[in-house]
Amino acid sequence: MPRTLTEYRVFIGSPGGLDEERKGFRATIDRFNEVHGNPTGVVFAAVGWEETLGGVGRPQEQINKDLRGCDYAVFVLHDRWGSPTGNGKTSGTEEEWDLALELYAARKIHNICLFFKELAPGKLRNPNRQLAKVLAFKAAIVAAHKHTFKLYAKTKEFCFNLEKHLGHWLRNHAARRSAGVAVALEALDAADRTAQTNKAPSYGYWLGEAKALLGTKKPEDALFCVERALALAATDLDWAEAENVRGIALHHLSDARGAVESFDAIVARLAGTAVLYEQVRLAIALVNKGISLDAFARSDEALVAYTDVVTRFGSRTELALKEQVTAALINKGAALGELRQSRSMTT
Repeated sequence: MPRTLTEYRVFIGSPGGLDEERKGFRATIDRFNEVHGNPTGVVFAAVGWEETLGGVGRPQEQINKDLRGCDYAVFVLHDRWGSPTGNGKTSGTEEEWDLALELYAARKIHNICLFFKELAPGKLRNPNRQLAKVLAFKAAIVAAHKHTFKLYAKTKEFCFNLEKHLGHWLRNHAARRSAGVAVALEALDAADRTAQTNKAPSYGYWLGEAKALLGTKKPEDALFCVERALALAATDLDWAEAENVRGIALHHLSDARGAVESFDAIVARLAGTAVLYEQVRLAIALVNKGISLDAFARSDEALVAYTDVVTRFGSRTELALKEQVTAALINKGAALGELRQSRSMTT
């Protein structure tokens, strides 16, 4: 019997040198469709320069046209940046990235994923011009606190994470079709529900949703919401609270490195603060860092984090700080094998 299929188009943008990733991108989507997509009536289609038809005009504009027709975008970078496109951009990937941001802001694209392939240590010591541009782009992403990215070492790791995104997007499709969905899993959904008031979801809304999702053991969905909160954070305190939730979500997704990076980012940003509430956030980040390290069998590093809390705030009398010092001491004892009790992160 004939049936209707829903197709989501997924664009991949990357400079040269990532042929294996591009092949893996298509193979992962094909495999996902076979196992999950076709039975549900929802499929994903890979889109990249390989599918772009030739025509009159600037070649990059033909690729841009395909991107404008996509629902999701995936960008992958390693040690190359690319060459100018003839439109004022330093590379095709840069032009595609900027266009994807415009489409996302206009709610014409659901989500953008960014991946960086890990670099050999020797390359970082003396980066060439191509790599220097990639590093500058990555630094700008980190400084802006508006986008997250995933590091990977091997193509199979990239494909594994891509498949997780596909699964998330498939669940989002089901959520959009279900009546009475309580939690926004996509920016488009949230925009639809608030269109009558012309008011976009606030920082507080996204952060509240992220915490609620953590409470229901849905860290992947919580991560989606907290990334939106991070983009709207207006103060260091707001940003630190959201980044802490992001670290917890990554911890529950077994991404130890990502979780620790989130907690470290808070410590680095608030290290010199004299504001009590920001100091509390710093202490919470250190405790949570220790819990995450300890959970992934890095007890020596966890002890350093717990000791740091005691060193910084052990003599303070404010209740909020004393609570974190107490938590650090208890967890430190557990890490040393002196205590055996459950530990939970603080949001």
